Amino acid sequence: MAEAIVAGGGDVAMGEAGENPYAEGDRVLIPQQNLVYEAKIEKVAYDAKSGFKYFVHYMGWNKKYDEWLSYASLKKFDESVKLAKPSFKKGGKKVEDEDYENMAKIPLPNVLKNTLVSEWDAVVRDNKLIPLPKKKHTVAQILDQYCDLVERREPWPEIVDGLKGYFDKTLQAMLLYPQEVKQAQDLLRDGKSASDVYGVEHLVRLFVKLPEILPYTNLDEEGLTQLIARLQAVLNFIKENADVFYSPLK
Repeated sequence: MAEAIVAGGGDVAMGEAGENPYAEGDRVLIPQQNLVYEAKIEKVAYDAKSGFKYFVHYMGWNKKYDEWLSYASLKKFDESVKLAKPSFKKGGKKVEDEDYENMAKIPLPNVLKNTLVSEWDAVVRDNKLIPLPKKKHTVAQILDQYCDLVERREPWPEIVDGLKGYFDKTLQAMLLYPQEVKQAQDLLRDGKSASDVYGVEHLVRLFVKLPEILPYTNLDEEGLTQLIARLQAVLNFIKENADVFYSPLK
């Protein structure tokens, strides 16, 4: 097939299929049987016989699954659609869904695990609250401090920014106990970033929840393993500075 590559953002090719509806970099949905996958368009091609075709990368999947698909195989991206989780081969065995989440678990050091349990007991049973906003040792400051410690070598700035973003987006949805909801609403009502208000107590909760989030990222098995090792390094840093970072509950 004679293919003319159409660069995203440039002039679109015209033909039997009409104007090109997608461009390079677009996120799309790909329904297959009873599942729907998220993909990113890497290349766009056109010929007069078959119309537009798209070379797609399935988000979170190994690049070996990248493939060319017709326009009819793609749907516009919709945030409300439930997506299939990534799966891949490990030792010749298919890994997916709950198995992927198990692989993405980040072991907590015992001192942090014990503190998390005591904290839950104090907040949920004794109606105590963590003193907020943090005047120092906020989530953002703790992560920046670690990034400075490793001299901001790649890929640490990207990882730190990603953790801040996840924290800001998930705090109210995933990281609060019911007793803490009103406190959060009061603290964040002026549009402040949660990572500039909260501290280590809720940051550790994010690490507990990350296995539920990571399956939706663009990570293959190797990338996931490397990321977990780096996240464990951050947890060890928190453990070593726990006496400084944690505040007594009131």
